[in-house]
Amino acid sequence: MSAHAVPFEKYHGTGNDFIVVDADAEGVGDRAAFARAHCDRETGVDGSEFDAEGDGASAGRRGADGVLFLSVEERFHPTRVVMTLVQPDGSTATMCGNGARVVALWAHDRTGDREFMIDTQAGTRRASVTADATAATIEMGEPTFDPARVPLARDTPLIDEPVEGLTVTAVNTGVPHAVAFVDGGRDDPDGIDAVDLDAVAPPVRHADVFPDGANVNLAAVVDDGSGDGPAVIDQRTFERGVEGETRSCGTGAVAVVAAARRLGLIAGESAVSRPPGGELEITVPDEGHATLTGPVAREFTGTLPVDPR
Repeated sequence: MSAHAVPFEKYHGTGNDFIVVDADAEGVGDRAAFARAHCDRETGVDGSEFDAEGDGASAGRRGADGVLFLSVEERFHPTRVVMTLVQPDGSTATMCGNGARVVALWAHDRTGDREFMIDTQAGTRRASVTADATAATIEMGEPTFDPARVPLARDTPLIDEPVEGLTVTAVNTGVPHAVAFVDGGRDDPDGIDAVDLDAVAPPVRHADVFPDGANVNLAAVVDDGSGDGPAVIDQRTFERGVEGETRSCGTGAVAVVAAARRLGLIAGESAVSRPPGGELEITVPDEGHATLTGPVAREFTGTLPVDPR
């Protein structure tokens, strides 16, 4: 490996894929430029150049949804991991649910531990990995509709109101989200997948009411959970910083369930969210931390140029 290359690993959580770099060993001076280059969906990291492993849910897709720079501190119990997520546009995200679940598996692969504390810019979150290391759970904090904490450019919560063509509810689950419920799930030809998300989301994402911008989620309640089993909600997310639709969004899944509970659309505190990349299990209690559970996997490893120019 040359002095101008850095080791990396590629992981994904329900298709939400990340380049992972050990911050203690890396020599990346310009993290924003590194992320912009290697996450690019047309010219970024290409899995066909490396030996793939795992279930390959994002195999064949160039680029990534972000770069996770991670540092393990084993002197703590549970082991602590410092997480910084740099997004494809070079910005830094305060929290990422699927990214944090990837962090847990990455740390498990290094230490053999199954319980971790993950330091994010949104706070410290507890995480765990299953015994077979195929899934991880992350503590997501308490969703908030408080306009000062979303944040909103107003003094009252934004609950089921029109914003730039969509009727949305605003909630912060570590990052700001706008959630719009639509009729018809993924099995309905006129349902959620019929919406042109790339057209309807950007005006909401950049709306004046969101001074920091917002991730934009479409959600369709397929089962309200009033019978046997949890509620089921189909989900699509346009992510701020990615500036496009991702195959999965963990903070978005929690936002969808929190909004569904606030609007009385589902029974109980648990739900299964179904983004395009797979299924996520979410619990949003009346009080206390929400949780997010779902599959995670490592796909391949290699080295990438530190200076991608």
